[in-house]
Amino acid sequence: MARASLIFRYQWRAFCRRVLRTGRVKFYLSVLALLGWITAGALPHRLSRAAGELAAGQTASMDRLLLVLCVLWLVVLGEHLNVSLSNDRLRRFPISVPSLLALKLSSLFLPPPVWLVTSVSAFGLSPLLSARHPLLVRVAALSFFGLTIGVRVSVSQLLDIARRRRRLRFAAAAFGAAVLAFAVASLQHDGSPLSASLIAANPATLVTTIAVATTLPAIIVPVATLLVGGALVWSLLLWSFTRGLYDEAPEQTAHRATSIAWLPGRLGPLIQKEQRSLRTVLDLWVGLLPVLAAVALALSTSLSSAVRQTIFVIVCALNANVTPNCLGLDRPPGLTRYLILPIRGKDLFLAKNVSVTVLVTLPLTVLVAIGAWRSGVKQLGADIIVVVVLLLAHFAWGNVVSVFEPRRAEPYRFAPSGDLLTLLMSVLIGSAPAVTVIVVLRSDSRTTAAAIAAIGLLNVLAYYSSLRFAGSSFERRIEFVSRRLG
Repeated sequence: MARASLIFRYQWRAFCRRVLRTGRVKFYLSVLALLGWITAGALPHRLSRAAGELAAGQTASMDRLLLVLCVLWLVVLGEHLNVSLSNDRLRRFPISVPSLLALKLSSLFLPPPVWLVTSVSAFGLSPLLSARHPLLVRVAALSFFGLTIGVRVSVSQLLDIARRRRRLRFAAAAFGAAVLAFAVASLQHDGSPLSASLIAANPATLVTTIAVATTLPAIIVPVATLLVGGALVWSLLLWSFTRGLYDEAPEQTAHRATSIAWLPGRLGPLIQKEQRSLRTVLDLWVGLLPVLAAVALALSTSLSSAVRQTIFVIVCALNANVTPNCLGLDRPPGLTRYLILPIRGKDLFLAKNVSVTVLVTLPLTVLVAIGAWRSGVKQLGADIIVVVVLLLAHFAWGNVVSVFEPRRAEPYRFAPSGDLLTLLMSVLIGSAPAVTVIVVLRSDSRTTAAAIAAIGLLNVLAYYSSLRFAGSSFERRIEFVSRRLG
């Protein structure tokens, strides 16, 4: 373990140098300032309210607080640090597998946002002092956070193994589909509201149940659940880490020519190649969550068109790190090969935009179909207009940002967020036209059709202009883009 601590010190120095060299300091300061301001404004009131409810034997506020902290841990641990901890390099260190795992886990706490979440989590446990069993419930809460970290790391490692093994990838997808179908079926046949079902599924209730328990059996059941769940998750973490460390399958280096020719047109093979790459970006899969929740809600109750169209905006906003970084998965040799192909820069960006469009609109199609079934053809046209305006606005801004601020992305990880101001501008510029269309559709003005047509035309012109500008800029700035992605 002494050798692992020595390696960690060098990893810390390498991380600091990389942050200073790449200009990541500005991003970290922006994130810390934003999260710190939100925490200072909202957390004290929430903590006092949760403490009062726990003293009275109620757990609703504490359940929501622990769930938010759990989600924060899942998000902040998704950053790709690029600190030379790949499996190939870890195998070269002359230390045991547990020490290698400890080194990898300790490296997750290098970024400053993780420090802030750690402090907020420790401060967020203060209401548990008002519980009937303060010491036991605080230990249970720390075990819950450890379980969350174990799940996050285990899923990341399993996805990395699945990336190299097609059978495991298909098995994981089939298992996820079966779990989703079972969950939807349970919601369908349960007479309770959807919100009550979601609250009951909150894993944080294991901790709060211990906090208000009055009998020994009421304490033993959640404690045993946390212990068994923690043992299973961390055993899976150790197994997946060892499997990925010593059983790394070779990457496929080539595809048959006939396997990429099923899309028509001159850009068909390039579009399919981009789709294969984009399917490994986790942001697109996170965008499925609000769609699945909206579909379950639409099948159980009547979902208004405003809520459905708001879901469209939220899904595109969740992908705001993908559209302004469509070159992130490319590498310098691949960028050079683009110059050999008989295409222009605008053709390249068009192929990338079409690939993102296909992957984003596929889940939205289910929601659009439900809206057409419930509200008719007129509402179908309104939903399609909102989706088209959303995609055009996001791509019009994202194509330009992709050339001037490219960021290296890694498969099976979240897309790098880059500068906070750029991210906020991406969400604002990409969402504003669609929000305007939604507002105009709710008005009874005679100029509604003309206003929507004007917004659509402006977005088409903006997208076409950005396509030409980004394409020509990419041809001139390819060396700069190669250096940023190298």
